[in-house]
Amino acid sequence: MFVGQEEIGAGVTSRPLRVVTIHVVVIEMQSIGTRRPFTVIAGQTYRDPVQVFNHCLMPVYQTSYRWTGNRLDAEDVTTWVFVNAFGRLDLPRPVPAVDDELIEATVQAIGRHWTERYGVSSLRWSALHAGEVAAPWRSMLSLRALLDPLPGELRLVTVLRFLRRRTVNQIAAQLEVSPPAAAILVFRALAEIGAQMGFGPALDDISQADDVAAFVDHLVTRRRPNRFEATPTSFQALLAATCVHAAIAGNDLPRTRFVRSLEQVFNVGGLPAVFGYA
Repeated sequence: MFVGQEEIGAGVTSRPLRVVTIHVVVIEMQSIGTRRPFTVIAGQTYRDPVQVFNHCLMPVYQTSYRWTGNRLDAEDVTTWVFVNAFGRLDLPRPVPAVDDELIEATVQAIGRHWTERYGVSSLRWSALHAGEVAAPWRSMLSLRALLDPLPGELRLVTVLRFLRRRTVNQIAAQLEVSPPAAAILVFRALAEIGAQMGFGPALDDISQADDVAAFVDHLVTRRRPNRFEATPTSFQALLAATCVHAAIAGNDLPRTRFVRSLEQVFNVGGLPAVFGYA
């Protein structure tokens, strides 16, 4: 199934949107903020893995991108989900049951990413995904919704860093502050966004402002970020950074070669364990 990105991303419709597809006959699209974005009304059975793959690839990938912020990690998480989930699929099964299984697999894979690479405890991740991340296939907040609540200076540095792709040094020169002060402004902007998204209060621990600035630099330049042991305050800022970057139009679309590589392995009759992420 495919629904236009504009209608999903905007989250502005309050009326059900009914979509007729080949395999899932009628689907109700609910407004943003609901627990499940796809409520199956009829034709509610997956009968073969191809149906699951076609319906779930984009939601899994875009959720992975939203909570990792870069293509390489999103591809790793998506691959892990499909490798592990497809090996356990027992079809035919109702669509909601399979979707719930893939939602849980996606949440677990993202949590594993943060635990193994940034030292985030599984308990802390569980507390987060119990709220915002527990509905990973819903429409994500727009970039405007993320930035509008920020004070003027913090909104400016966020726009300069993520949209204008200015370096910390360039932002410092424009604002006539030192580079460390500019990095702290970026950090505080992300902390405010995280607080607005419900990750917790914007704490005044700026000890890892440089690490977060480097993380953002890797997101903006489309590289896999460096790993470090993140403090709770930094973790919230990192999550805010991944959500801001994913909200920029086109960033969370998978590369064609990645989709084709998954399709190729999928079509030959199975996903080998070596194709997962370590």
